[in-house]
Amino acid sequence: MIKTIYQFGRQLQKIDSMERYFQAFGSPYSDRAENEKVIVAEIGDGQLIKLSLEEYRKTWDKKYLFRELASARSTSILPTLHFYNLPVGDKPETRATNEKLLDGSIDKFIDKLGRCLGANAKTYNTLFDTENLLKLLQIELKGFVLENCTEKKNYLFTLKIDGKWLGEIPEMNKILDEEAYNKYFSSKGQDYRAVDKTCSVTYQAVDEVWGRVDTLGFTVNDIAFSRNGFDAKDSYKMFPVSPEAVKILEGTQRALEDGLSFGFQNMKFFVLPRFIALEDEELRLEVVEAYIQKGRRDRAASSETQSRSIVNSENIFNEIIQQEKLSNNSIYYDIFFYEQKQAQFSIKIHISDVLPSRFKTILDTKELIERRYDRITRVETKKNEIYSFHLTFYEIKKYFPEPFFFQIIEAIFYKIPIREKQVLASFMQLIVVAFKNQSEEAYKFPQLVKRSFTIYQYFQTLQLFGQMEVQEKESISMSAETFVEQHQNFFLGKPLKMAAFYLGCATEILLNAQDSHLGNRPFNHKLNNLSIGYREMMEIKPKLLSKTDEYQKADKLYGGYEDFLRLMARFDATFVEGNEKEADKTEISYAFSLGLTIQREYFLNRKKDRIKANKQKEADKQQSEV
Repeated sequence: MIKTIYQFGRQLQKIDSMERYFQAFGSPYSDRAENEKVIVAEIGDGQLIKLSLEEYRKTWDKKYLFRELASARSTSILPTLHFYNLPVGDKPETRATNEKLLDGSIDKFIDKLGRCLGANAKTYNTLFDTENLLKLLQIELKGFVLENCTEKKNYLFTLKIDGKWLGEIPEMNKILDEEAYNKYFSSKGQDYRAVDKTCSVTYQAVDEVWGRVDTLGFTVNDIAFSRNGFDAKDSYKMFPVSPEAVKILEGTQRALEDGLSFGFQNMKFFVLPRFIALEDEELRLEVVEAYIQKGRRDRAASSETQSRSIVNSENIFNEIIQQEKLSNNSIYYDIFFYEQKQAQFSIKIHISDVLPSRFKTILDTKELIERRYDRITRVETKKNEIYSFHLTFYEIKKYFPEPFFFQIIEAIFYKIPIREKQVLASFMQLIVVAFKNQSEEAYKFPQLVKRSFTIYQYFQTLQLFGQMEVQEKESISMSAETFVEQHQNFFLGKPLKMAAFYLGCATEILLNAQDSHLGNRPFNHKLNNLSIGYREMMEIKPKLLSKTDEYQKADKLYGGYEDFLRLMARFDATFVEGNEKEADKTEISYAFSLGLTIQREYFLNRKKDRIKANKQKEADKQQSEV
């Protein structure tokens, strides 16, 4: 993992637009920032002269001398800080409240600035009167902000001393150089450096190594580093890293966070090329440059395009496939899924050595399954707006607990088998809850079943449940028998599973009739909250027959009795083929839920067809009269 990030960073630092990430100072705003402003406190002869507001200039980052805080609780090395302004406004009913909030914001800012100046008091006191400056700012800043900072945004605050920006003052650069990286070798008065050692990232002998490198998901404070009586003061022995490697790793992290990482839900990830057999340094640089250009295009992609991609944020895999340089056979890819925890990456899962050809399989299968099942998974509003369901990690993650979700990610990229029953059990946890809450959210139960089955088919087609022949079925039928025939990968060799599906279809005929006449579905209470096995099916059958006969005698089935009898005959034929030992409650429960949903979809499609036919009939009638 670290080696991949280091190799990528070595090339990244050679690109002019990326160079700033590898400096001790940083950029206060991303490349996408527009119309940003800088509050400048000008000091002359040690005293505050004035406050002014200037346009932020990207090319002046070295003059501003800004460095991002490691966390909200950290003390900044330099007095170049962000000040968040909440405009007071003119409305009398809100002005007093907003002024109070502004006062609090200024107080917090002054406190933060005071801690910064205090950390290097000896240096700052030679340049200006720190105590007097803080007092004057406390007085002057509110009036200045009210008059000049009328937009709700972060403003960059910095100092200009005797006509010079901080970056133009040697003492300020010295502070930054000494303090920017000392966390990697100093803690609580202890020094964690050693000389004439081997760097564990480059495997090369170096003059000096640092032993507290915790930037990228590991730290000498972890339990793993303290086993067998390991003393933290000897940390350089555990993971010694050269200063050059540390700066490359940190700079790469900053670049990834600013524009090369993506996210879904609370998860972030990035994909990096790994040079396995590509020794040509010039070609490596070309690949990284192409990768950077691709990343910028990803950021500019429309929200519609983003929402359809596998990770719900970008088109990175398509780019890898399409660009010749990025799909070079000498290049593999590593994928890091992580959460940001203060200054560290908490790596959730690391996928390594993925070939571009695997990306192609993942995307081609995704497109195929989405196209096949769009008919049943899409949502159509009353305004005839259509929202299609897309197989993204964002959507898939909703169906699985986190540890299992990471196993699924590994399975997708590595083609590792996963347990089908575990997948169905995760589906059923959500489906049962939705089934119980149908009176509040009637749409959610069928939607979960249809979308989960689409995810199941995606996994099946990727052969994550083992080797099985993929059936050609471009158009999915809602007729129960044809649906079963089209999905032998789900039903084959599982007669009780098939029986449960047919029983679910037959049950939906009664439930649909009850819904039409009563406005609810009382027979749902006979379905054991969808916890259905061999015995439950035996118990449901006589109750279902009795209640359906009752509705048929009252002529309340809308001609659906023949369909019901046909489906029950299918149930009987498949049920006797199975036996109780074969019964798996999770599989049977899911198949029954699928039957309920597919039959409901069948009714909805038939209703739409009738409405469409009636409209066409009426249009034809009007046309003939004309």
